[in-house]
Amino acid sequence: MYSQVLCPEKGEPVTSLVERGDNITVTQAIELLRLMHSFAPSLNLEVSNWVSSKLDRKLRYQLEDPFSVISGTLPRWAVTLPKVCPFLFSLKTRKMLMKYTAFGPSFAVHWTQEHKVGSFLKRRATVQTELNAQTDPRKMQELSQELSNIEEHVVRSNYWLGTLQSTLVRLEKGEEFLRQADVAMGFLANASKLMEVQFEGETGFGVAVTQSFYVEVAQALQDRSVNSSIPMWVEDDDSGTGQQHLLCRKGLLLKPLPPGPQRDQVVHRFRFLGRLMGQALREGFIVPLPLADEFFALLLDEPLGPSNLPKPGHGVAGELLGALNEFLEDLALNEPQGPEERQAWRRAQADKSDFGERFLTASDRPDASPQEPMSFNEYTQLVGLCFLETGLSGAELCPEGDSIAVTADNVTRFVEEAANFWFNTGVREQVNAFRAGLNDVFPFNALKAFTRTELREMFCGEDRIDWDEQALLNHIHPTGGLTEKSPSYKFLVAVLLELGQAERSRFLDFVSSCPRLPPGGIAKFHVDVFPDTSASRQAFPRSRACANQLYLPPYTSKEELQAKLVEAMHSSAGHHEQRVRDQ
Repeated sequence: MYSQVLCPEKGEPVTSLVERGDNITVTQAIELLRLMHSFAPSLNLEVSNWVSSKLDRKLRYQLEDPFSVISGTLPRWAVTLPKVCPFLFSLKTRKMLMKYTAFGPSFAVHWTQEHKVGSFLKRRATVQTELNAQTDPRKMQELSQELSNIEEHVVRSNYWLGTLQSTLVRLEKGEEFLRQADVAMGFLANASKLMEVQFEGETGFGVAVTQSFYVEVAQALQDRSVNSSIPMWVEDDDSGTGQQHLLCRKGLLLKPLPPGPQRDQVVHRFRFLGRLMGQALREGFIVPLPLADEFFALLLDEPLGPSNLPKPGHGVAGELLGALNEFLEDLALNEPQGPEERQAWRRAQADKSDFGERFLTASDRPDASPQEPMSFNEYTQLVGLCFLETGLSGAELCPEGDSIAVTADNVTRFVEEAANFWFNTGVREQVNAFRAGLNDVFPFNALKAFTRTELREMFCGEDRIDWDEQALLNHIHPTGGLTEKSPSYKFLVAVLLELGQAERSRFLDFVSSCPRLPPGGIAKFHVDVFPDTSASRQAFPRSRACANQLYLPPYTSKEELQAKLVEAMHSSAGHHEQRVRDQ
């Protein structure tokens, strides 16, 4: 008989991994740990304080046994405890467990091999590239010998069983791209094969092109015109600036929708997105959609409420909802206890002329009086605030909501109904569809060992692109004759340090076909820098994104390299198929 442990976060029982009897003490200890962890935020305890180094090491040891991993015979505790008490294990170990157990035997073999001999496979690709470009007979002999040694090491490894089969998918960029991608994901969801992508009219293929496919889908789904016809995301506040893509400072929020044909289209697209992101995670790619944390909170069934509504400054439609919730929170700090006294006090506060100054930004104020003092009552009457999705527009929150004005007496009800629509009734079907899409690729339960923030990083990559000089020296490797003392290498490091966030994103896209860092940040990224000895100083840098390789002509100054590199980054379309940059 298994004990039932109450999950404090969700208020529902979950099956403990230990049996009653001799292990009652262990069961109770786990229950106590879960209860303590639920109060961790109020105790100001660090996340790292919860990780058990002994349990973490023991689980890593279990995962080192390839036969147990591939045959699916890991001990019950090893696959259950990380889901029941994920805080006891490091993120690195939980990721390893997921890779080895969530995607089926074929991918278990693939990821076990990648963990054991992946560094040799990457070195093999680099050596092969150097060998192809080499003209010196002596150097060619040395590289050939190294390549032979690597091949022998890989083949003789106890962990090498062979390469996972792959399916080549040919797609055409343009109006039919998303439809073709949808069909491809439906076909591949249940297949235990890697996906290789090739675009019509382009010659590139391999890992970089496949990563580029995920980038292309992410960009297409952020396109304003695409989102206008099939509204997956809440609109941002830059819709009139001419920007092609949605750029929300808070991240993309699910667009709440009432039942109807439009929501059915959106639900189908979220099923596709779930399959797409599941396929990417299974193969070690990222889908660089800037999804908000709230998306993954909904995915994990974590409760969201009025405090999660958009606030002024988030850069999305509906910011007024957050402003009204802040107004209510401020009222709750000092309002009297009695219902009659509370109602009278609220009405008095609603007439105070500091509402606009305290809770609204300049963009939220009516154009007629941006600087004038304004009370809550004056503002709601002036803008016609009523029971609609954003207070000003959108779906009705209740029958005849467009004719029910928001007042000091019903503003609490309005905010609560808005939160319910934004995070429950208006998005439930979309979240269920996304979860079903993931389930088409691998069991969704495998993600319960991770927090919303960890999932966001695993699926979408790092938000900011942070690096310093030492990080660049550690992960931008000079090779093929270049050294750390080579002038062009020093120029490159200096230029990369000066790049802003947007240009860093372009650089990553240029050398890896993905504009974001992988999960783990710069520590999980590398670029090999080669001299382009056949090029003149007038030539542009070029890259081989499938192997994260950059080739630099013999520039004589930092300014010269910077100008040529920036132009190359802006002019790169796909995989180094150059086009003229828009002036």
